[in-house]
Amino acid sequence: MTVAANPVELIVDGRVAPAWRGADEAAGDELAGRLAEHLVATALVRKSVVDPVPFPVWWQVADALRAAVLAPRDPAVEAVDAAIAALVQSVDGLAVAPPVVVPVPPDEAARSLRTAQVLVARLMFATTATSPTLLHVRLVRLRRALLAAS
Repeated sequence: MTVAANPVELIVDGRVAPAWRGADEAAGDELAGRLAEHLVATALVRKSVVDPVPFPVWWQVADALRAAVLAPRDPAVEAVDAAIAALVQSVDGLAVAPPVVVPVPPDEAARSLRTAQVLVARLMFATTATSPTLLHVRLVRLRRALLAAS
């Protein structure tokens, strides 16, 4: 990979990490991973104290969202299933119906996946209380989009 101009540089922990990414930049991946963990932790600490969704479930949701963005389909679906199971187990009175299969046109699958990811992320980063039912619906939508996008 060649860069015509000087790359933009980020200085973190006294190290220079270029903002552009090459094939062999494991240090940049490590930095991105640590930054993501800090962002998620900050978002979860700011969640409403009256949120009916318990804090450990939000961590499961964060892991599921990370897998949906970065991991291959099967591990991502497993992570989303784990988040759904944690939500159902932790929240009393949450009615769960069998999943409904809604066909997604092949040309809309990628867009459907991105929309589902954004909708879950919005709930995760919201500072107001989140309805467990709404979170369940969004996670099921994310799971359905993951299956359709493969």
